[in-house]
Amino acid sequence: MRDDFSQSVKDLLGNRVGWKCSNPNCRKPTRGAGVEKTNIINIGVAAHITAASKGGPRYDENITVQERKSFENGIWLCQSCSKLIDSDEIRYTVDKLKRWKDISEQIAVLELEDVTVLKNDKDAELIRFYVQCFDRPAFRDRICMEGRMEDFDKAIEDTIIALNTGVLRTRDGSILKKSEGKSIIASPVWREKLDTICDMLVALRKRLKIAKKEGAYSTYGEGEVMYCFYDRNLEEWFDFTREEILKILSSVCEEIGIHGLYFPREPHKW
Repeated sequence: MRDDFSQSVKDLLGNRVGWKCSNPNCRKPTRGAGVEKTNIINIGVAAHITAASKGGPRYDENITVQERKSFENGIWLCQSCSKLIDSDEIRYTVDKLKRWKDISEQIAVLELEDVTVLKNDKDAELIRFYVQCFDRPAFRDRICMEGRMEDFDKAIEDTIIALNTGVLRTRDGSILKKSEGKSIIASPVWREKLDTICDMLVALRKRLKIAKKEGAYSTYGEGEVMYCFYDRNLEEWFDFTREEILKILSSVCEEIGIHGLYFPREPHKW
């Protein structure tokens, strides 16, 4: 027996996030017009944070039936992200999904606030905001100079979220600055470049995860905060990729007449 959500709970979950996926790295719209004038297409899912039935992902036998099918136990996702969280419950924990939900509800509120920038200047203002999102050590230091790799990974994740949602947060999760996500950019050329940058950022995180699993670097020092890469080509790739990301961003900056960011990297000589 499944403890399914009522229609009113499903509607509340969707409405609270503006019918967008609650994964901050996705934010895909899930509802829109169909071919017929009266049709509405919905590709969103009211997903359970703890499973609706025994044996499901993150099932919690200590909560009641009413709690299991309540608004508090739900999160609105696109179909892809709904499948994703149920395929890897170790990574997508209850706490992580609750953070997604909280962030997305806050973003939905921010999106309702008045925009004071004139439309003609809006793209340029957004690019200025995105440049600030990259002005951090993760895009200034070579990988061999980084501190904790977990902090480096978090910085990359926060930058992805800032580009997608327009919300820049501090390491502890507090909102530092707010604007709008890259989907708002009117220029298709600039929007494509920002999409490419996001893809490259995601690639950095994926490659770092593989490097950790394969033992491509070692840690040492008190608290194991110093790193040594065994694979010099991989070390070079991390630096080169970040350099290319800033080159793409800076090419947009040049078009609107503002200073870009540059990765101060010197090639290895072996």
